[in-house]
Amino acid sequence: MRRQWSAGSVLMREGEQSEHVVVIEAGRVKVASAAVSGKQALLAIRGPGDLLGEFSAIDGRARSATVTALSSVTATVLSGSAFRDLLIGDGKVAFTLLRIVVSRLREADVQRLEFGAYSVTERIARLLLDYARRYGERGDDGVIITLPLSQDELAHAAGASREAVSKALKRLRELDAVRTGRRRVELLRPDLLADIVEGLPSVHLDADMPTDPR
Repeated sequence: MRRQWSAGSVLMREGEQSEHVVVIEAGRVKVASAAVSGKQALLAIRGPGDLLGEFSAIDGRARSATVTALSSVTATVLSGSAFRDLLIGDGKVAFTLLRIVVSRLREADVQRLEFGAYSVTERIARLLLDYARRYGERGDDGVIITLPLSQDELAHAAGASREAVSKALKRLRELDAVRTGRRRVELLRPDLLADIVEGLPSVHLDADMPTDPR
């Protein structure tokens, strides 16, 4: 069955008991989860060709994340039983799913490494470069990231506070590396962001340093 969702609509909600699977045909969604403390984490951005909800269809457990449309979304929806029958009956489909699961595990490993090994500014630079590569469009002065993400959502994706992300973006604007607007980021100097990711002394940033209380 084909379904459509408007921007802001919830496709799946964390904690709910459902087992349908969604295959995105058009549009993009964000996948987010909340800790016990209430702190949000933006886990991933998914788009055309991506599969959603397969874990619950396989193990029968509650949804582990909330999926929200970032734009208008068109997708094919399969019942959990139809999806399981497909996996059991078609080895190629089962292997494709296994590849998807392995890819997402690798993605999670990289994310954990970044959270532990990089500063907020370096994580934001890496995130913006990744988003530009996946979702960028050439603009007059640089690359426009076609994802309507707020600073809160960038903070959730980077595993940082909104204040730290705001400070990092301010410094990047001062360096003319990026231009920001409401739910809009344009990369003016991707090469400079790449240097920041590498931690070169010539572009050392202090956006992660605590403010002097004096």
